[in-house]
Amino acid sequence: MVTDRNGLRGQLVERFDRTTDGGLLRLALEDAAQVLDLPPASKYAVSSEEVVLALAGPCKARAVAVRNLYLQFVFAWLTGNGDLHAKNAAVLEGGRGGWTVAPVYDIPCTLLYGDDTMALTVSGKVKNLKAKHWQEFAASIGLPERAAAAANKSALAAAQTVNLAALPFAGLPLNGAERELRHRRGELSG
Repeated sequence: MVTDRNGLRGQLVERFDRTTDGGLLRLALEDAAQVLDLPPASKYAVSSEEVVLALAGPCKARAVAVRNLYLQFVFAWLTGNGDLHAKNAAVLEGGRGGWTVAPVYDIPCTLLYGDDTMALTVSGKVKNLKAKHWQEFAASIGLPERAAAAANKSALAAAQTVNLAALPFAGLPLNGAERELRHRRGELSG
């Protein structure tokens, strides 16, 4: 965390699309809208399944890419991020060529603003997701059951570290978001 000259706090992050191995190297980043040849305005016009399959396609380790993208979507749901659309999921070109899934970015908790939906459909739904929808999603993208269960476990562990109370919200928005996240975590953990 950093504080600017006006006393406002923010998070300083390191760019993942740059490397300084003997000089500055800019790595190519292709988001799902670009890979699917969609204009930015159509970033909500695809499903999570379409995003995963399109982004995993150019990756050398396709199975790993599918698992990592599944993990990004399930983590978004577990943390109340309803903004994981086709411009916020991407692949990154490695320094030696080849593509990998880009680290997750732009991860707001939209529950705090009254939005309890996912940006893209998961197994045909944007809200009221249940464990069965995540199982269907995993199957539709070719993620084996055991790999999906392991990803769910990892996402649940990471989501437990999220502390919404550290954000500048109180009362109903905070209490409602925390209640919904507890429900989602309980739903996925069975």
